[in-house]
Amino acid sequence: MTDQPTAVTPEELSAILRNPDNPLYPTQITVFCDHCGLEHTGDYLVSDGMNSTDRLAVARKHLVENEGWEHDKFGDDFCPEHAAPAPTEDPA
Repeated sequence: MTDQPTAVTPEELSAILRNPDNPLYPTQITVFCDHCGLEHTGDYLVSDGMNSTDRLAVARKHLVENEGWEHDKFGDDFCPEHAAPAPTEDPA
C-alpha cells in the first residue's frame, strides 16, 4: 500500500481532493531518528484502508528514497546524518 507517488503537485492534490471516488487524503506524519531524535514531519497521501503501520510505511518509504534516511529491519529510523553510508562500488 505504499506505492503512492513520492511527490504530488498542488494541482494533482487539488484534483485528488475534489474527486469523491478517490480514496486518498492528505495527513501529516512525523518520523523520528532513533539515534538523535530529529523529527521529520511531512504531508502524505493515505487512505482509510491503511492502518497506522501502513501509513508510517508511506512516510518511511519517501524519506528513504528521497531524503537520505535509513529504515532498518528492526524498525529503527535514522536521519541522513546517522544513516549508514551508502556502499561504494569497487572499480576493480
